[in-house]
Amino acid sequence: LEQWMSGKGLGTCARKLVMEISTIKSMDVVLPVKRGEQIAELTVRTVARPDCHVAELLARLDLDLPRRNLILGETVKSAPGKM
Repeated sequence: LEQWMSGKGLGTCARKLVMEISTIKSMDVVLPVKRGEQIAELTVRTVARPDCHVAELLARLDLDLPRRNLILGETVKSAPGKM
C-alpha cells in the first residue's frame, strides 16, 4: 500500500490513508414490498458519497466507488394473519 501511495504522490503513511477511507459509509436499506397478498423485504446496499478530500484521494488512487445501488436479495414473508 505504501509503495502504491508513493507512486501516486501521496506519501507513505498507509495508516492515515486507511483512516481517511474508513470514513466512507455503506448501508443496507430494507424496503417492504407487497405483491398481491405476498409480503417481502428487498435489501439494497448503498454507498454514501465521501467528503471532498476523501473523494480526491480516491481519484488520485484511480479508485471508483459504486455509483448505483446493489440489490442483495429479497426475503419473502407470509401475509399477515396467514400461516
